[in-house]
Amino acid sequence: MSSQYFTFLLVVIATGCWAVARKKKTTESTTISSSHRTSNYRIVIVSAISFFLGLQFSHLRDLLRADFTVGGPNDDDATEYMTWVPDELEYLARRNERERGVRQRQKPQRNNPFDHSTKKEITKKKVKPLPRYHDSNYTDFKPLPWSLPKPSPIRYQTSEEFMKDYIALKREKNIPLPWEQTEKYKDNKVTLPRPIIGLNFPKSGTLTMSEYFNCAGIVSIHTHTNDGRIGICMMENHLTDKPPMEGCNTHQLKRKKKGEPKPEAKPTEVIFDIGLQGPPCYYASLHDGGLENIAKHYPEGTIMLVTRNPKKWYHSFESWGSILKRWGERCGFDGSLDGVGMEYWADLHHSSERERYWVEFYEAHTQKIREFAMKHLSLTYVEVELEDDKMAEQLEYYTGVEQKCVQVCHPGPQWIRKHDTTSKCHPVGDEPPEIESDDGVYDDDNGRA
Repeated sequence: MSSQYFTFLLVVIATGCWAVARKKKTTESTTISSSHRTSNYRIVIVSAISFFLGLQFSHLRDLLRADFTVGGPNDDDATEYMTWVPDELEYLARRNERERGVRQRQKPQRNNPFDHSTKKEITKKKVKPLPRYHDSNYTDFKPLPWSLPKPSPIRYQTSEEFMKDYIALKREKNIPLPWEQTEKYKDNKVTLPRPIIGLNFPKSGTLTMSEYFNCAGIVSIHTHTNDGRIGICMMENHLTDKPPMEGCNTHQLKRKKKGEPKPEAKPTEVIFDIGLQGPPCYYASLHDGGLENIAKHYPEGTIMLVTRNPKKWYHSFESWGSILKRWGERCGFDGSLDGVGMEYWADLHHSSERERYWVEFYEAHTQKIREFAMKHLSLTYVEVELEDDKMAEQLEYYTGVEQKCVQVCHPGPQWIRKHDTTSKCHPVGDEPPEIESDDGVYDDDNGRA
């Protein structure tokens, strides 16, 4: 500090010498006006004040560069700083330092879109990988060739009538019927060979049948396994000449409570709703070679079919999303594909009403499966009608599973919300009252699975 004031004195002396020299130049004047004297005095005073303020601001600048939060209140620089700077500045400086320290200790917060001074990484949620058999692998997939037979008398039989003829033919060929082999299946939950493959079209009791076998205590799957869509698995195996369920023949149930160990994966014994609406489009009972692949690899397995009134099926199927439209555009089930027998279906599609075409399509599908069962007697075939009052009784006779396991099921969360219930399946007689939909169609026809 003494060196600074010494410099100040030198400036004052220099200013005085400059004033004296100016006075000598004006000695020829007899008198010096008072204004000149006043001007000289002002120069000296302004110089002194400016120099003094310059010293203080320079000193203040040096003090602000120091980190007083490190030294504490006993630090000499901090003490001198606090005697000069107003209390508000001190408070703001300390608060800013304190907030910076807190932010460093806290977890990263969400980025402020208006603050570009810092960039923080946003932790993304882990996305589960897609299952092995997923339709995203088939964004561009050409329809496969399919075939259905022209009408024959077997098409117009009831399920009960056909089963009588089928059983009679098996007995004629001395082929045992599983439901009559009581000794063989006495310790089994179901009196049918496995696997059991359901060939029902959508909206023909697929979920009802899947839950029926689940009630019996065996692993029954509807649409998906842990590995993805059953239909994609069966299609890939069909195209590579492998067993239809290879790669998707096990299933692991979910844990009932958190913290419990995961249940062991068990073999899948029953599958229903095995079709795909595309892309890719695949139905083992429609596409060429699909049924043959089942018989080749599971010659002693079981195929099942639950039929329905064709007209009721059509109205239910037509109102269920855009499946019928996709059947035509993506699967070529409207006869638009080239191949043997396609001319018949193409002409029928163009010449008949929409309902008539799809009703005949449904009936031809039933006919194809029946004809296949009559030619492959090593397989076990079971067929029942969904609207038949004796369906539960017939199922118990063929499968050994109690009638009470037959439930009324409606797929999709929309039906659950609409009817204010917590389950999509209910015992017969205990289901919620049907609510009429906006288009006047009851859910019993619109949403029966």
